[in-house]
Order: sequence, then C-alpha cells, then structure tokens
Amino acid sequence: MAPQLHPNLVELAPLLGTWSGEGFGVYPTIASFDYLEEVVFSHGGKPFLVYGQKTRSPVDGAPLHAETGYLRVPQPGRIEWVLAHPSGITEIEVGSYAVTGTGVELRLSATAIGLAPTAKEVTALSRVYRLDGDELSYTLEMGAVGQPAQNHLTATLRRAA
Repeated sequence: MAPQLHPNLVELAPLLGTWSGEGFGVYPTIASFDYLEEVVFSHGGKPFLVYGQKTRSPVDGAPLHAETGYLRVPQPGRIEWVLAHPSGITEIEVGSYAVTGTGVELRLSATAIGLAPTAKEVTALSRVYRLDGDELSYTLEMGAVGQPAQNHLTATLRRAA
C-alpha cells in the first residue's frame, strides 16, 4: 500500500510523477547545447518529495547530467532543496512556493554549495520552476568558473506518468 501524502506536501502534490521534455543550455565558457530530460518526483509519507533528474544528448542518447535529492517543506510556503550531483557538487537551496491559478511556482537560491576536490568551481545557483497543468518549466542560473550568476539552463517538460 502506498504511503499517505504528508499534509505539508498537499500543495506540491501536482509535481508528483514523471516528467520528460527538452532543454537548452548556454554559458560563456562552453558551446550552447540542447538536451533531453526526465524528472521524477515521488514521496514516502514524510514532509519531503524525493527528486531524481537525468539528461541525455538528443543526438546519440549519451548521458549528460544527473542530480538527486529531496525537496523539503518545513512549513507552508517554504521549501528547502537538498541536492547531490555526480560531478562532485552538493547544494542546499532555500526558497518559497506559491500556488497559482493552474499550478505552482517555486523560487529557490543556493545557501550552501559543496565541492569535491575535483569538481568545477560553482559559486551561485538559483532555480525557478513553474508548473502549469501538465507542463513543468524551469530556468536555472549559475555562477561558475569565474563567471557571475547568469542564465544557464531552460527546459519545458510534460507529464509522462
């Protein structure tokens, strides 16, 4: 039997499920790129969502990036996202969410970024997610490798399951 959704998650319940779609990345130190993405939000009855994300090349399907973590809801309207990346980066983002007419908007900024000794320097991260019906879109800003925080990723995903 599936666990009951924690009351703190009721307003974020529309995020639950599998999302897939396409994104675009740009940064001054690299060539711009397209990617395919899959995101899964699930829960286990506690006051957090379990999050998994992976991207791959639209050309040959090669894996590009992945992250995993937990979207915590300590109180209504407030969120904390705890993430780990296999590239040697961990991040804690803190922010808020608001229920909109047909969905939810989440706004978060990193309050802590951890780097493994071999990870690239990342100094700032922020995300805005917008859920509108069966469409989930986001933008991610990043400051890294001597560059100030700026647009890095934009994607639009559709509910797959």
